[in-house]
Amino acid sequence: MKDIYILGSLNMDLTLYLDRFPEKGETLKGHSFRTGAGGKGLNQAIAAAKLGGHVHFLGAVGQDAFGEQMLQQLTRYGIDVSHVQKRAGIPSGVALIQVANGENEIGLDLGANETLTSGEVDDFLKDAKPGDFFMIQGENNPDILPISLQKAHQKGLFTILNPAPASPLMKGALPFVDLITPNETEAALLTGESDPDKAAELLQVNQVAITLGGKGYLYRKGGNVQKVPAAVVKVVDTTGAGDAFCGSLVYFLSCGFSAEGALKLASQYASLKTTRKGTSIAMPTKEELQSFIKNH
Repeated sequence: MKDIYILGSLNMDLTLYLDRFPEKGETLKGHSFRTGAGGKGLNQAIAAAKLGGHVHFLGAVGQDAFGEQMLQQLTRYGIDVSHVQKRAGIPSGVALIQVANGENEIGLDLGANETLTSGEVDDFLKDAKPGDFFMIQGENNPDILPISLQKAHQKGLFTILNPAPASPLMKGALPFVDLITPNETEAALLTGESDPDKAAELLQVNQVAITLGGKGYLYRKGGNVQKVPAAVVKVVDTTGAGDAFCGSLVYFLSCGFSAEGALKLASQYASLKTTRKGTSIAMPTKEELQSFIKNH
């Protein structure tokens, strides 16, 4: 099994569950509220670690209660947090999440997430070996994204970009990306093409996996394209489903699965996650995934 290096965000999730989303200016009573450690990077790292991955994490938090809670959650699952930075005078990231009928709306304040430096990336990747895996998302210092992908690529790591949230500025980093995992909206933003088939062709990356929500995913490698449907489940909460897909995907790749095999398992894992409330806390274990696959 190869090591997994994740440069990612840490956001404390403040989640309110409602029967519907409020209209503009409307105050609406919810029926439950949860707090939990989240952020795309943290969610993906915990998904990979709960499956059994060897995960190293680079991120930043404030010197506050939210930061401590998120570090405790990473440590709980055996993730290497020796490179997580604690910033004085800057708050930890926060996500304000509303969930209604399984769908979500999210507002972010990234706080300390935007403060990582090139030197911290160098230190993080110092012991990484050729063939290890590197994953990054968009909830960080935007200047670090192309630099870190280039550094990881030059060291011989397999690089994965989850462009969430997507930005046209990410296009400059694509030459250093081995696999990109946008959803339909992110693929359209990066290419200007709303048709996922055409968007996958336009993305200048050797391997493209576009997640299609309940419809599954599209995988393109070279000129070959596969469309694979998702498992049919009763959806409770889609928050973190994309992170479940990415975190489990990098784990299965680190175990030596082919991209096609890893993607199929990651899709099953993400489907299972949507049957549960929450983000990192709702990431399934290997045993839970095995049981789900057996019954589906």
